[in-house]
Amino acid sequence: MAHQQRIRNWEGFYNARDLGGLPLRDGGTTRFGAYVRSADLRYATESGLGAAYDEGFRTVLDLRNDFETRLEPRSPDDERANAGRVPPSPEAELPEGMFGVRVPLDDIRASKFWQRMRAEHRAGTPRFFRPVLEETPDRVVAVLRTMATAPGGIVYHCAIGRDRTGLITAVLLSLAGVEPEAIAADYALTASELAPFFARMGFPDHGPHIAERLAELGFTVESAVLEQLDGFDAWDVMRRAGLTDAELERLAAPLIG
Repeated sequence: MAHQQRIRNWEGFYNARDLGGLPLRDGGTTRFGAYVRSADLRYATESGLGAAYDEGFRTVLDLRNDFETRLEPRSPDDERANAGRVPPSPEAELPEGMFGVRVPLDDIRASKFWQRMRAEHRAGTPRFFRPVLEETPDRVVAVLRTMATAPGGIVYHCAIGRDRTGLITAVLLSLAGVEPEAIAADYALTASELAPFFARMGFPDHGPHIAERLAELGFTVESAVLEQLDGFDAWDVMRRAGLTDAELERLAAPLIG
């Protein structure tokens, strides 16, 4: 897999990769121009956004929570929620003809669930993917349902483009029939792709700590993703979560033609 072909060097974009060019189980590769995963667009320039538009991208989907988009916290709860996260940034100002929508992926009401994810050392690693999809999938359904009807190519992002963006990416690629090893390799690319983003923000990179934590549990980043994909039937899981076959087809079709 030549990942350099997939990198989108649009000005001000970080950790931005097209989901095209990945190997399918039945042969061939995914198509370019359907989906680009990214870190948030706090540094995206008019030129960079224009380049995305010129390549056919018409939708920017922001997976962050409200409090992550406010430069000043509105309450002590906001301040606590942002503790340890990258500094908040507003939603991107998009060029005319590009549609922005924000659909938070985290179910912040599921406090007991996230307490358990932290206790099991899953939070902040790909090992939270299956528990979310099988136990609290409503927000994932809302995101995917939005994507199924969004115009043009879709750029989607959370704060740094790793966990929430990685979960949506894993589902999209699984629906299209991408080989699990390629999905895991794509997730692992984020570690190196984020280095300049963290450097520009002057914010500590948690990637090495996450890798160490996974190693203590006997995982690499890639093997943690593969654990989550082992026996994972995306069509069945997302049907049970409430998506229709027509919606799932609309999500997979741009990647496989």
